[in-house]
Amino acid sequence: QSRGRTCTTMTTALTPTATRPGAALGGGPRWVRGPRAAADGCSNPSRTRGVDATPIPTVPRRAALTALTAAAASSRDLSPATASVAATSEVVREAAALATNGAGASTVAFDDATVTVRGIGRAIKVAIWYPTDGTGPTPTYPHAISVAKIARVLLNTPESTPRFLDRDFPLEPSAGVVRASSSDAAPKNATGAVVLCHGYLGSRFDLVDLAEALAASGFVVAAPEFAESLASPDTVSAQTRPGAKPAANPSATREAVLNATLKIFDDGKFAWIDRDGERRSKVPVALVGQSAGASTATGAPGSFAARVAIAGFRPPPSEEREKLLTLLGDPLLVVASAGDGVISLYPTDGGSFGPYGGIEAEVASLPAEFARFDAGGLLDSVRSGDARRTAFVTYETRTTPGSTPGQQLPCHISFLSSRTNDAMVDVLGPLLPVARALGVPVLDFDRYQVTRDSDEVNETLVPAVTAWLAAVMR
Repeated sequence: QSRGRTCTTMTTALTPTATRPGAALGGGPRWVRGPRAAADGCSNPSRTRGVDATPIPTVPRRAALTALTAAAASSRDLSPATASVAATSEVVREAAALATNGAGASTVAFDDATVTVRGIGRAIKVAIWYPTDGTGPTPTYPHAISVAKIARVLLNTPESTPRFLDRDFPLEPSAGVVRASSSDAAPKNATGAVVLCHGYLGSRFDLVDLAEALAASGFVVAAPEFAESLASPDTVSAQTRPGAKPAANPSATREAVLNATLKIFDDGKFAWIDRDGERRSKVPVALVGQSAGASTATGAPGSFAARVAIAGFRPPPSEEREKLLTLLGDPLLVVASAGDGVISLYPTDGGSFGPYGGIEAEVASLPAEFARFDAGGLLDSVRSGDARRTAFVTYETRTTPGSTPGQQLPCHISFLSSRTNDAMVDVLGPLLPVARALGVPVLDFDRYQVTRDSDEVNETLVPAVTAWLAAVMR
């Protein structure tokens, strides 16, 4: 398959009454508990198709804390690697030019806001980007990495895990981003809204490249911090890995955080204007997620303007007819890589999270027709005015100019911003040998430490996803 030029159509039946094995809404395999649940973002009881339950290994707390502290201390004085913000700025401009049919990129305002989750009163951080005509100083993004949180999630260490190794990593924005101000004029040309959902041990800034591109293209973008975030040691995930005890005092669920975030778009600050210049009565909202966030995006109840699942896809089982039809009633884009060591495109027999049938099989089981592209092919389809309502972007071969045989395909976190990835590698680098020795899954950070390919992957994927969303939401 040549890069950027190939589209195939998957032959799954288009109607809900499809009779192919595994596709009929009344049949198909059942969900069973399995160790992949945490990475996929499934709540207990786990819903992992075709995977046997295996308990996680028990790590002595004293040994885990000793090894973790010694390794993390060696990284404390390191400075985070500087990602190519100049390259990202060019990607943002290209994406905006495509999404706006040549109108060009808007100035982007950034605000790090909070929302309160109903029922528990907990304040949740939400990063917001939106188009503006205003000016202002250049902000920094208040990214943080909590080693204590990583230890609590992956090693089951106690709440008293020391926090002196936690670090702040201010991130530089791309060109054209200004700090939001209370005096900002309301964006008059906001064409829609997008919620970005990070994955397990992720951050609200993981998809910052996409956030900036979308906002520069006229969207209001919100990225909440879910309980599984690596930024705060205070939050506790409501979901647990098989073999682990249920959380004693879990923080807000992903669904609760998402619902609180959606209320931001009802703020009178944002004016929703259609193509005829009339104010819209309903805000068109798309959901985009990576890894566990992909399950958040595709599993949210109700209809949305579009859904995008990156490096993770867990559709409702076929017997849940109503949920499945709701998902397929929205424009849907799925992105997967054969190089993903956590949630792969193809079946895997083992690994840190056990056997897995592959995202390709999940897509093939659906009663819908998906146009299959590589990232460049999706971009070309949008450029030609043929944006497919259901699309499947796959990374199967490396034919990028200058690539060498055997060069690795994107891993699980290659789709995230190099700004957050490089900061995480600086922290995790000394921890990786310890993690391997303890049998702790590291979510492909060891692979990314070698490839450092986020900028290369997002150079094409960010404009493709941005342009596709703009096209299907018009």
